[in-house]
Amino acid sequence: MPKLKIYGKPNPIVGIKEYYSINDFFGNSVPISTSEYQFQTVSDEQIKWSIWTLVRGSWTKTQKNDKIGTTVDYTFFQSSLTRKGIRMLVDVNGEKAILEIKPQKTFEAKILNVELLDNNYKVPTKPFLYGDWIIARVHCVAMERFPLTVTLWEDDEGKTKQNTTNLKIEIKKANVLNGKADVPFFLNPSHAWLANAKLASGDNNEGEFHEYYVTAEIFKKVSKRIISKNTNVPNPEYTPQPIIPKQVIPAEQKGPSKKETKGIAISDKKVHDYHEQKIVVKNEISTNPIQEIYNSTMTVNIGKDKWWEKENDNKKSICPNCNKDITLEQFNLMFPNSKKLFYKGTNKLSQTTPQEFINSLNKTFKEFKINTCIRKAFFLTQIARETGDFSRIDENLNYNLESALHAYWTKTNNPLLYSQADKFLNNPEKLGNYVYRNVAENGDETSGDGYKFRGRGLIQITRKKGYRRFGEYIGRNLTSSPDLLINDLDLMIRSAGWYWKHGVLLNDSSEKDINTVADFEDFAKATELVHGSVLDIKDREEILNKIKPILKTNECKKIVAEILSDADIEYHIFFSGIIRYKIQNEKRENASYYYHDNLGIIHNIGKYDLKKITNNYGTDYQDKLKSSNIYLFDIRNLKNYNKGDIKFTLTMNPSTNRFFMNDITVASFIGAMLECSYKDFIFNGFSDHLGNSIGGSESHKNGMNGDLRYLRKDKSGKNVHLSLESESGDPCGWKGMDEKRQNTFNDALYKYGWKSMLSCKYNGKMLRHSKHFIDHHHHLHLQSFSPTLKKIK
Repeated sequence: MPKLKIYGKPNPIVGIKEYYSINDFFGNSVPISTSEYQFQTVSDEQIKWSIWTLVRGSWTKTQKNDKIGTTVDYTFFQSSLTRKGIRMLVDVNGEKAILEIKPQKTFEAKILNVELLDNNYKVPTKPFLYGDWIIARVHCVAMERFPLTVTLWEDDEGKTKQNTTNLKIEIKKANVLNGKADVPFFLNPSHAWLANAKLASGDNNEGEFHEYYVTAEIFKKVSKRIISKNTNVPNPEYTPQPIIPKQVIPAEQKGPSKKETKGIAISDKKVHDYHEQKIVVKNEISTNPIQEIYNSTMTVNIGKDKWWEKENDNKKSICPNCNKDITLEQFNLMFPNSKKLFYKGTNKLSQTTPQEFINSLNKTFKEFKINTCIRKAFFLTQIARETGDFSRIDENLNYNLESALHAYWTKTNNPLLYSQADKFLNNPEKLGNYVYRNVAENGDETSGDGYKFRGRGLIQITRKKGYRRFGEYIGRNLTSSPDLLINDLDLMIRSAGWYWKHGVLLNDSSEKDINTVADFEDFAKATELVHGSVLDIKDREEILNKIKPILKTNECKKIVAEILSDADIEYHIFFSGIIRYKIQNEKRENASYYYHDNLGIIHNIGKYDLKKITNNYGTDYQDKLKSSNIYLFDIRNLKNYNKGDIKFTLTMNPSTNRFFMNDITVASFIGAMLECSYKDFIFNGFSDHLGNSIGGSESHKNGMNGDLRYLRKDKSGKNVHLSLESESGDPCGWKGMDEKRQNTFNDALYKYGWKSMLSCKYNGKMLRHSKHFIDHHHHLHLQSFSPTLKKIK
């Protein structure tokens, strides 16, 4: 059999459908040999295609891109331009071929399509119900930050195909970011009654399903409208006809196109890029509705309490300020000395008004998810300090004192600043070329890169590598035009948002999102990541302390916990990794646990009894709240939790008799499990009922350290022995371990407090945050417990 090969364009233009095949139908005139003919006789089901992307150093496949057949088509979206690597793979009966894909940007702005997803941002696998969310994902190319108008419609086409009563349900605005815009629509049960009340001509009832569709439009010289497929929602008031049940008819089988029946061809002569798709929403009300979190706090509750008769109990759980724009009034209060912007240094933005600056700043907040009160406060503090209260946005390399040079650059790396300092004083270009030589893709001192790629922007992008990376993100060549960052207002501000979320690279080449540092309220770490040191942290803290009351960070519902029960102690476990607690009774006979997800929703995990014991193991195993006692929690009592995407299922290893954690480790354990939302966690054991370490382990004391079984690919919960290789069986080997999920869980355990883990080397590798230790091939050991605890005052 010949060597398998993929034929097709390795450099597709985004937004253009391209075809790929294992046969060279693109122009090969060479006669097909007998061996080549073997590929043509393979059935389509045996030819499997997939797309793999390079994420944090490993290749990841998404199932939605899987296809079968001799020839397939792919359309690459805008987001593919930012991928570090893309590979197309074809598998024919075990023989594989790979084509490296490097998409190219397009200069034709257009909307590609509208995709309707469920609340998990996934392709729906079952009909939508009233009480659910529909996420309209609008895919675009060459339209970055363009405004869109996205509308949800109820389609009343009717049996007569005379479309005169379509209902405009809701209109929303969105901006295109990274080639797409996600717009959520809530299927309010009241829509069902409205749809049933307004019938199309010739219809006696709305039928079993209500049909919905979404339009996406952009208005800039030419109007562009894209229409999604219809989605059918079950009608709660539908009574099945005994003779001819209603058929769910695909859009492709309908009569006239919606472009004609909706009168679009008449009403808007400029409409083009028109697409029609069909989606169904079942005419029933969801018994497990997803809470509306985007525009209000209404929840649909089915049961004894009707949503129209009772206010939502969780109304206080969502912060009203997190997603609000910064106002001019707030800006003036925070920065009273910043009436005139960017008046120092060299730039073309000195005429920028505070309102123009704020408008662009608010767009950047949305693009880079600087969307909580504390994230905004941290970010504003750093950019204010970096720019001298927004007075200068380019790096000042004009020094006239030798002591100033020595304050910023060390003798080890820059000896000439100490032996020949006078040559660099009042000579910014020479200084820049010297101190930034041969670093981060800069050339040597004579290349001129050091001064060319000096710092620019609110958080100054520095060195050629930084300009290249941000340029790739925005689709512009900044290495040839670095001054764009001091002459283009939006790019200048976006560069700071990009650095905040993507700019910091760790040793493993992964990106460090400073938002996560802000979530931990670690201001010193945020300062170090932005500035490179904490020498001026007191000055920055003064700025932060002025900003906090104006942004009301102390009232933020995403970081503030309210007392919600009569338990002796409450633990509020935040998505950020912080655990806040309130001791209401020193007896600590019981504890309540609440999880605060990243949307501000509070999940009640339950109230549980605690068992008080004396600490017999000294300071290494003392209570983290400084009590002389230890308060144990019988993990067998912990109830599994399942609310939408927030869930966990924990099962006991039948051979364990170490069922006790302490009340704080339980809080951390709950947080780690809920962050992953897996349903196959297996508990191997912590301590016995007296806090003792038994069963041959030495450090399982006071419920502080303990063991968990490794996660498997088949999610069976059975044994894994990393010293073996097999992918199946009980036990299976390292090939059967779900490495990706296990590392995600390790990250979550680390985040919530276990700063060290013991594991076993497998296939030459180690799980994250772990080190090799004998006899840990069949379980993960958690130790060095140091959670981030904050007392509720």
